[in-house]
Amino acid sequence: MASRNPGLCIVGVEGDRIVASALAGFDGRRGWLYHVATHPDARRRGIATRLVRTIEDRLRAMGCRKLNLIVWEGEEDAMAFWTGIGYYREKTVEFAKELIAR
Repeated sequence: MASRNPGLCIVGVEGDRIVASALAGFDGRRGWLYHVATHPDARRRGIATRLVRTIEDRLRAMGCRKLNLIVWEGEEDAMAFWTGIGYYREKTVEFAKELIAR
């Protein structure tokens, strides 16, 4: 993933400790933010927001016009985070299909 989307895999560090990460992709039409995580001890300090803004800037520079992400129903803290930094809930429904049996 990182080799296909250079600059869209970011790791946040403090000293020698990883405290956050973000992973995105761009298919030439839409950007997808697959993963943003912050260590519980490092939350509420703006680290995730800085990672997301960096991803947005890099995608914008690639010509990306829209960035999508998925939040699981019931993840109220995540929904509050995304809404708080300017994202909105779409009126779409996600479809999926398992390709490998569990």
